[in-house]
Amino acid sequence: METRANYVLIGAFTLAGFVGLLLFSMWFARIELDRQYAYYDIEFTSVSGLSAASEVRFSGLPVGQVVDVRLSPDASGRILVRIEIGADTPVRTGTIATIESLGVTGVAHVALSAGDPGNPLLQPAPGQDVPVISSGRSTLQTLTEDAPQIVEEVLALTRQLGEFLGPDNQARVGTILENLERSSGDLGRALDDFSAVTDTIASSSGEIAAFTGRLEAISAAAVQMLETADDTLLAVTDLAGRAQMTLDAGDATLESGRAALEAADLFIRNELPRLASDLTEAAEGIRRQIDTLGADAQATLAEFRRTGTLASARLAEAEATLAATDTMLADASRTLDSIDTAARRFDGFLANDGTALVTEARGLIAEAGRGVAAVTSFAETDLPDIVADIRTASETAARVVDEVGADLSSAAGRLDSVTAEASDTLGVVSNTFQNANQTLERLNAALETGDAALAAADRAFATADRVMTGDIADMAGALRETLARVDAAIAQVADDMPVITGDLRETAARANAAFDEVERTAASLGPPLRAFAGHGLPEFATLAQEMRELVRNLDRLVTRIERDPVEFLGRQTPVYRR
Repeated sequence: METRANYVLIGAFTLAGFVGLLLFSMWFARIELDRQYAYYDIEFTSVSGLSAASEVRFSGLPVGQVVDVRLSPDASGRILVRIEIGADTPVRTGTIATIESLGVTGVAHVALSAGDPGNPLLQPAPGQDVPVISSGRSTLQTLTEDAPQIVEEVLALTRQLGEFLGPDNQARVGTILENLERSSGDLGRALDDFSAVTDTIASSSGEIAAFTGRLEAISAAAVQMLETADDTLLAVTDLAGRAQMTLDAGDATLESGRAALEAADLFIRNELPRLASDLTEAAEGIRRQIDTLGADAQATLAEFRRTGTLASARLAEAEATLAATDTMLADASRTLDSIDTAARRFDGFLANDGTALVTEARGLIAEAGRGVAAVTSFAETDLPDIVADIRTASETAARVVDEVGADLSSAAGRLDSVTAEASDTLGVVSNTFQNANQTLERLNAALETGDAALAAADRAFATADRVMTGDIADMAGALRETLARVDAAIAQVADDMPVITGDLRETAARANAAFDEVERTAASLGPPLRAFAGHGLPEFATLAQEMRELVRNLDRLVTRIERDPVEFLGRQTPVYRR
């Protein structure tokens, strides 16, 4: 080692080399110390070919790299990819992140779409540290994931195409070709005859012009006929209006009569049976009361007859007893008169003759004694019997009077009960007659209503009769005139119909000739169609064969892609630039 070496220069060169190597490393790694970065998370279902340090492109422009690739912490099976891009990159809410392949090398990178410029910039959601960009599928991923479905659809299409090109359809196609061949021949013949059709049409133009002239005359006649028909229709319309007004009036009148008849019918159906029932019940009640009253009256009269008969017998006995009493009293009166005469004679004798008469008096006294003895004997023997007979007659008369009074009292009591029953019966009869009077009043009111309804119906029918005899006759006359005009117009049309029919037949014959020419023209088109069937259809068959070959090639291509996509896209794993 040299003792005189310049260590300062060596140290300076060493430091310069180290700084240069550091700057070269920074340039090679593209480290930008003054650049700011933003971090975003993306969730993918598959990250085949993507790893840390993979490039991130924004609309094709490199803006950052992938810094982390790991499973999602929510155990959903998705892959969480964190990217680092420039802070000035406009990542918006509509930005979609996909995994794309770069060129033909197949280097996977994260592609960010620009999104809608009107959308706001993406911000982290509440509870998140880093914003999350929505992920999408790339074209290759879409093709890879949808390849089985595409293959199934292609296979189904192939099967349907095979069924379409089966023996049955081939037979149908052969039949169609034969029909086309025949049609081509017919079309050729039709084209050959088309020139003749044109000549015929040219020769028919003059006849058509003549027919047009005649048609103008027919049109004028038709116009005149239509004008006549218009006048007729106006007259018919006026007549129909008048008939409608008349029918409306008749309907209103009939409606009034119908309402009255319905009211009468309603009364007859509802009220009259009830009134008849009430009258029948009242008559039956009166009949029952009268029967009861008659029976009671007959019983009372029979009792009165029996009591009168008994009283008559008792009165006859009393009359006999009273007659005997009157006879006895007359005898007693005569006896007392005799005694009074004798006493007066005795007094005169005593006053006039005195002594002379004492003897006579004594004799008279003796005779009086004898008379008194006789009277006493009569009083002691006959008078008690007579008094007993009088008492018996009096008792019999009293008993008869008591029996007659009792019979009369019982008859009077029964008469009171009969009178009370008769009063009740008369009250019921009075109420019945009152109800009957009310019913009759209601019946009279209903009959008055029915009379009014019948009067209204009579007026309605009179109005209808007047309308039918007056207005209907005028309407019938106008209708007859209208029908006469219509008949005249129809007769005129019938006269013109043979000419019109002849013209139409002539036109139909010419049309048939024209159609014959068209058929011959169609027959002349047969050769071109046969040529098409001979050359065009084989070309279509060749096209179908090529399509089947193309489908088989696509099937093989999809099979290779499913078997090994990396081998299909490139055999070596690309080297990522750090």
